[in-house]
Amino acid sequence: MTAAVIRTEGLVVRHGATTALDGVDLSIESAGLVVILGPNGAGKTTLLDVLLGLAEPTEGRLLLFGEGATPARYPRRRVGAVLQREVVLDRVTVGEYAEIFAAIHGIRGGAARILDGSNLAARAGVPLDRISGGEAQRLFIAAATVHDPAIVFLDEPTSSLDPESKAEIGERLRALALRATVVMATHDLAEAERLADDLVFLTEGKVRARGPRDEILREAGGAPTLADAFFVLARTRIGDRGDART
Repeated sequence: MTAAVIRTEGLVVRHGATTALDGVDLSIESAGLVVILGPNGAGKTTLLDVLLGLAEPTEGRLLLFGEGATPARYPRRRVGAVLQREVVLDRVTVGEYAEIFAAIHGIRGGAARILDGSNLAARAGVPLDRISGGEAQRLFIAAATVHDPAIVFLDEPTSSLDPESKAEIGERLRALALRATVVMATHDLAEAERLADDLVFLTEGKVRARGPRDEILREAGGAPTLADAFFVLARTRIGDRGDART
């Protein structure tokens, strides 16, 4: 039997008296787009930090490609990431940013691939702080995937974008999910419903439900919408800004 691409076993993360993750068990077997959905403070970013090898759990373990993964032993060449706050270097141009990430990943001709992949070749000389949010996200995604990773993690990749840019980035993520395992954290119910092959409901550091949209609606007693299902299964409503309301 083929090992799961991503597997977590009883992940617990504590920060003093606060428990950020509380026994998270997940198994993701193949390519596709998995959306971790939850309100602000649910533990989404903490979970991504562990999945990215940026933090070590207090208890439990992470396996990637069937092998134990820790910050000290992590398959970084097979993983890409777009964090909620990507590094934006002062006075760096779009082209220079592409060159930096091509060098980081050791990809010959990678800068051109990043610029072409983000449709920003004509903007190569423009400073990063002068491009739009949608352009920036296209650049970040192209830079994070220039080495053709098998797994791509994204933390709230469209939270500050206008509807048109959200739709465009969503299309790019769907295309990426045809060849890679894409795991995206968000509090945007509409985005989750539109993009996800698989959904993970997370609140208070615990997985409350997991599965495709229709399966989750059935599990929630035939709930008419994902928002209703989230309330039934997680006993929490998500506000427009990702705040939780019970």
